[in-house]
Amino acid sequence: MTGRFETLVYTDCRPGQGLKGGAGLQFQARSSDEAAAGEDLVRNNLLYEPPSPWMADRRPVAQYPPSFAHIRSGGLLATASGVYLGREANGTREGNQLTHAIVTTDPASYDDLRPAQLFRAPFWSTELAPTTRSAPVELTDGVGAALSPAHARDFVLAQPDGPVTLLALVCALGEAGQPGRRRVLFVGDDAASVVSWIVAGTLLVPRERALELGFKVFSTDPARSALPIVAVLPEFAGSAGRVDNELGYVVFDLCRHAHTPVAPTAAARRWVDLFLTEDPRDVVDALHVATESGITGGGGQPDEAAAALGLAAILHRRPDPRHAEAIVGWLRTGPAGMRRAYGVDVADLFAETPERWPQEVLVLLDEVGCDGLVPGRAAEVRLALMISEVEAARTRGVVTDRPLPALPNGEWNADHDDQARQILTEALTSGVPPLRFAALLRVATRFRVDVRWDDIQDAAEPFVGYWADHPRAVRPRGWPCAGMLHDRLIALLGERALLGEAAQAEIGDTWREPLLPHVGTLPPQLAEAVLGATVRRGENRATVVERHLREARHDPGWFSWTVGALWGQAPPTTAELELVRDLAPAGARPGAWVFRRLVAQVTGSAPPTPRLLDLCRALLAQGLMTATPQVRGELADDDTLTAVVAELRRVPDGERAATLLRRLRGCSPRLVEMRQADVASVLARLVAFQPLDAVLDRHPTLLVPLVTRLAETLHHEDAVPPAVLSYYLLAGAGPPPAAQAEQLEQALGRWLTQARDEQIDRAGRHFAHLDSAWRDGWQRHVEAYRHRRRRYRMTHPFGRR
Repeated sequence: MTGRFETLVYTDCRPGQGLKGGAGLQFQARSSDEAAAGEDLVRNNLLYEPPSPWMADRRPVAQYPPSFAHIRSGGLLATASGVYLGREANGTREGNQLTHAIVTTDPASYDDLRPAQLFRAPFWSTELAPTTRSAPVELTDGVGAALSPAHARDFVLAQPDGPVTLLALVCALGEAGQPGRRRVLFVGDDAASVVSWIVAGTLLVPRERALELGFKVFSTDPARSALPIVAVLPEFAGSAGRVDNELGYVVFDLCRHAHTPVAPTAAARRWVDLFLTEDPRDVVDALHVATESGITGGGGQPDEAAAALGLAAILHRRPDPRHAEAIVGWLRTGPAGMRRAYGVDVADLFAETPERWPQEVLVLLDEVGCDGLVPGRAAEVRLALMISEVEAARTRGVVTDRPLPALPNGEWNADHDDQARQILTEALTSGVPPLRFAALLRVATRFRVDVRWDDIQDAAEPFVGYWADHPRAVRPRGWPCAGMLHDRLIALLGERALLGEAAQAEIGDTWREPLLPHVGTLPPQLAEAVLGATVRRGENRATVVERHLREARHDPGWFSWTVGALWGQAPPTTAELELVRDLAPAGARPGAWVFRRLVAQVTGSAPPTPRLLDLCRALLAQGLMTATPQVRGELADDDTLTAVVAELRRVPDGERAATLLRRLRGCSPRLVEMRQADVASVLARLVAFQPLDAVLDRHPTLLVPLVTRLAETLHHEDAVPPAVLSYYLLAGAGPPPAAQAEQLEQALGRWLTQARDEQIDRAGRHFAHLDSAWRDGWQRHVEAYRHRRRRYRMTHPFGRR
């Protein structure tokens, strides 16, 4: 049952006249077997109810009012019209009536009509069907016109307190029939009047709600019907018909023009007021749009935003800004059919005056423009959005960075480009603080506005200055004039880098990370600041140093500049200078300041290292470094020392050795301490008592390494001089410190235990040139180890191993 109404006819039948075949009240006809599904629904709820007292009084048929009823239940919708016929078809008793019902499963069969508007429609029959097969019904043009919205409006306005009554009725219908809520009871004697009120009320509730609101006009007892809306004649109303009843009814007494008080709702008041003051057909359509929009408030009823949408779509009323965001959002996300029908008209309302809407609405409206829903006005919407965002950026620094999609072809032209450029140029040159200037440039990026550098160059200076001080606060990627801004920034940083070492260090600390990858493109003084700070701060220092030295190794001038830049703020390490030595091209001449630390290390009070002296020699030999007199003197002294040590290795003893020891005594203590291991090594093999004393007096730092060397030699070799020198140091006037003395004593004792007799004799002969105390002392020392020697020889008959 879709697209049309099936029909049922119920009345008193003669035998063979009805569907049951027998006589009596029954369904006389139906349009199809499908209509049978509605028989119970119609029989139980919609049949004409003749008043028993009237039948007993045999009132004339003409005095009986018609009936009209509707119900929706179990997927079926049924509406019925009934009349009283008087006597039974098979006798003389009163009670015959005829009810003609239409039945459907498809709500669309009612088109856009409310069921009550079918009252007195031309298709209703008051007579039996010719056969048991009644005709189906399809609504044709003009059905319901007699009870149109305009008629309903005029009817309400013609009634005493009509607007107030309608407001109460609409509020009551919003809850009627719901669990625990009151039903609506009309008390009146005119079916047309009751139905007109039902029409007016149900026109102002959503269509689906109107279809759900079953009604019965008339019932002989309101308690007999469970439908949400019931009408009774005054004489059958009883206590339920009082406006102050407590039986669960909102009573509308049409005879006394009174009704039960009902608290009005804002939504009901809105629609009633509009219905009575505007075109009522448009208001009903607006309510339909609001209901079907998908914008819902509590309880599934259209909320204020939905109502504003309905009024915009049908009455072309500009929405309140409070609801604009929801409505513009609906233009993109609402039900497709509704948007096809009303989207363009609603969007056009917004696009007429885009400047009046808040930014959030304009963002959505711009998206609508991208969808092609505001043809010919999308550019004005976008300009309005840009003006809003420019103001937000200028006053609050707030920006949305997401790029905007392109508008449909033909919407944006060169004139719009000029307008957009002018708007942003005026904002950028209005003296805004630096961060607001940056925010405006971000707006220009979002809207793809080609701001011209010549127009904003002067205004950009404070921003560039701020950027120079706060590199992390600005990210100019994609900005208009980004290249010019960057060039001006580099120029400004370069100017600052000329202000001295402190300025270079500060600039380098601030900008080394972003500028280091581009150091080759920077002005020299700025590049020096960046490289110097990078080396000073130590991040990946070794990598940075080697990379830049290798890049410059084929150009003497570039190499010299690179060396000066790398160590302009921090001195090079020894390893770094060795890298300079290894990579420097011929002709490179780094600045003298690069070697100041090296010079200080070589000529200072602390002993240098051989590595440093060798590095100095190499740098001097390559012409990379210019020697100071101190450096030359230090290197000459070291040459003397190394020559003495080398000759002492070749000359075991004698007068030449004494001479060399005297020269050693005159060498620089710093250098002797530096090369003490080599000096101690040669001293440990020379027996020259007095020269040795002189050397140790001049260079006391040699004593400990000498003792260590002697102890090592005595442990691993059988040479005689180390044993002689060990005893000399132990027995002399200035013996070594206790720890070294013990170490030396142990080593000497081991040697005396293991040495051959002839070695011991040779050692003793060295003391023959000294006084008897030295000779006697040596002998006593040797004698002290006699027993150990004996045991050792017994266990080692073949000597030392």
